[in-house]
Amino acid sequence: MVRFYKPAPKDVSQKHFALQIKGLDNNLRGIGQDSGVTWFVEGALPGEDVIVRAIDKKKNTGNAELIAVKKTSELRQSCSCEYADKCGGCSLQHMPLDLEVTSKVQGVQRLFKKNLSFELKEPSFIESSVPSHYRRVCRLSIMADRKEFKIGFREKYGKKIVEVEHCEVLDEALSIIIPKIREVCLKVSNFKLLGHVELVKADNCVAVLVRTINALPKQDKELFKQFGNDNNVLCFVLERFEKTKEDLVQREELSCLNSELTNNELPYYDNNGVKIHFRPTDFIQINSHVNDKMYEVVSKYLNLDKEDEILDLFCGLGNFTLPLAKHVKHVYGVELVGGMVRLAKQNATENNIDNAEFIVQDLDEEFERTLWAKSKVTKVLLDPGRQGAARVMPYLVNRKIPHIVYVSCNPLTLVRDIGVLLKSGYEIKDWSLFNMFPRTEHVETVVLLSRDKA
Repeated sequence: MVRFYKPAPKDVSQKHFALQIKGLDNNLRGIGQDSGVTWFVEGALPGEDVIVRAIDKKKNTGNAELIAVKKTSELRQSCSCEYADKCGGCSLQHMPLDLEVTSKVQGVQRLFKKNLSFELKEPSFIESSVPSHYRRVCRLSIMADRKEFKIGFREKYGKKIVEVEHCEVLDEALSIIIPKIREVCLKVSNFKLLGHVELVKADNCVAVLVRTINALPKQDKELFKQFGNDNNVLCFVLERFEKTKEDLVQREELSCLNSELTNNELPYYDNNGVKIHFRPTDFIQINSHVNDKMYEVVSKYLNLDKEDEILDLFCGLGNFTLPLAKHVKHVYGVELVGGMVRLAKQNATENNIDNAEFIVQDLDEEFERTLWAKSKVTKVLLDPGRQGAARVMPYLVNRKIPHIVYVSCNPLTLVRDIGVLLKSGYEIKDWSLFNMFPRTEHVETVVLLSRDKA
């Protein structure tokens, strides 16, 4: 008889139990212990007595849902958002901003101590955004079937959609159009074709991107075009087409429905005097104020000289590459996404920057034999995604690059990668912390490393 694998049921009780919260973990969740099990509780603060329900448990650790607070910390603040108890977007509304920032600094320091036995000093610079209306990019999820249509954000503990009429962390220009987007989506001939909607606040416009799971009928495109014109919004559609036998990859097509709104100019943002155009499918930093401050620290740490030749890895659209190029001899920008590289080159031309060279390269694959990798560079800047830059570390070590600046959005991979550099003779000279995502556990860091020329 064939036996099918059946996973063992999770060792989780539905009963509520009490916990005393002793501290915060690196994700700023409350930590408490019960019967030899360490529990992590989102929404709990140190010094509080709480009632929780287990969500999952593995051996001697588990995650628990906060049910009630029996003894409240003096630091706890009320949530101003009406969706706070359901929406999974902002997990730290109960926490004062100064405690949030301090805890993020301590979290990074704990990771260095635990994983590298390294005592990381206090950051020389800390920048925190205001906690409201700071976000210039967001994604609205859609759930549609024959019975109902919902558009909003994912719930805290599940996959359901929490419908919202506004959002406190979004730029106000984005928040106010959410109900209007819902209205136009409900008019689509078959709203099951809709994937999700993305909103972007550029310096020259508000842009809306509608992603579809198949080709959108002409009348629906006209509907979105009219929506864009009526609301002074640049409206894009990214259509995904059914894959045929001849297609090697899924075919997608991006189109702007009302480009005349901006005289055919793409959305853009300014970074230190450089106009960076982008498409709504491209990655940009969500917080413009903090992005500007990060550039200031990056340029300071690089200690720019007019004879420098800088290598900017994971460069994206040239967020750092292009403004840096104005102060050095040459900059190489390396990025995986070909479309972003093409646009980076276009941005360089439009800004009259002729000393920035952009290359398409997967930095998780072999690249050491390429011409750019063999070029003479004096300093390296890297700004990888959450996966970090493990494949790049041996290259930096072998090249003995004397001056490295690492921009990170994930402290775990930051510590992993920097550990390789520390073992190879590099020293951490300075670091800064940026609270780009207030009310969430996410944090950005910039670390300066150097080594003796010998």
